[in-house]
Amino acid sequence: MARFLKNKSKSQGAAPGSLIFIGQQKMKDPLLRVVQYNNESLKEEHPKSLTGIEKYIADDHVTWISLYGLHNTKYIEQIGKIFDIPSLILEDILNTDERPKLAEDEKHIFIIFKTLSYNPEIQKIQIDQISFILGKNYLISIQESASPYFEDIDKRLASGLSKIRSYSPDYLCYALMDTLVDGYILTIENLGSDIEAQEKQLLTADKKIIEDIYRYKTELSYIRKNIRPVKEVMTRFMTSDSDLINDRTLNYLKDLKSLVTQALEAIEIYYMMVADQQNIYNSNISNNVNDVMKILTIFSAIFIPLTFIVGVYGMNFEYIPALKYRWAYFILWAIMLVIVIIMLLFFKRKKWI
Repeated sequence: MARFLKNKSKSQGAAPGSLIFIGQQKMKDPLLRVVQYNNESLKEEHPKSLTGIEKYIADDHVTWISLYGLHNTKYIEQIGKIFDIPSLILEDILNTDERPKLAEDEKHIFIIFKTLSYNPEIQKIQIDQISFILGKNYLISIQESASPYFEDIDKRLASGLSKIRSYSPDYLCYALMDTLVDGYILTIENLGSDIEAQEKQLLTADKKIIEDIYRYKTELSYIRKNIRPVKEVMTRFMTSDSDLINDRTLNYLKDLKSLVTQALEAIEIYYMMVADQQNIYNSNISNNVNDVMKILTIFSAIFIPLTFIVGVYGMNFEYIPALKYRWAYFILWAIMLVIVIIMLLFFKRKKWI
């Protein structure tokens, strides 16, 4: 399956709003997790199904509903019916090739985000899609796999000292997105460290270097494709007039937008660095070729007069001067040796060698 554009043959010709999963199934069975919290208490449950899930939502606490396993379209359809979510939004949630985006209606704010992680075994960036549905007193997160992206948030909730416990669900949504953006920075740093370490090897003509350069360029382009729309998401989040966004959360969103900008700038810097490394590598290869050609040219220039001399005395005329002279052979060698020395001194004076 292509990385930059996934196969959409399943949805070809389907009506808008059709619930068709586009992507790769990353877990066998979907899992549910419900966390209820306020200043005084924290409660976690793992329901077997979505039936009666709305009973967990109340005005005296915030409810965080997590669904792991995006491939199960029945679960997504059921969430849509329970929380009155438009089918077009559900269609976007099921499409793992959807770019990060934000949409809203009277009851909800819908956000599609991407996770980034670097797999050192295959030396590629891996991405999961996570969708957030923000409603009154609740937040629903839907992700492709059960990867523990939000372990730090769980620890902050369990400590009881975090602002999350006393703030509305929009702050929880911010905290989750902040964790993902921190992951962006960490992933870019790890990839950037490899790119910077490669500079020491640029003066060698190893074929693997140019292969690594092209791989880094591809990975950086893949990261940029998935992070660039996040800046637009943050802008729309900050300028939204929805009652679901508390004023005190806006300052944190501004800081998060700044972090996204920092990530994008780092990507551009490393992309230019890789491009410069490619130019340096190509220049080094050209210089090596030029050095070889210079040596060959010098040898050719030296042998031109020598070839002329031996060519003259190699002609088949009956009479050639000095052919029967006893010391002619050694004199000829002396003359050719003097010519070679004079030419080498001339080349050195001209700084050609």
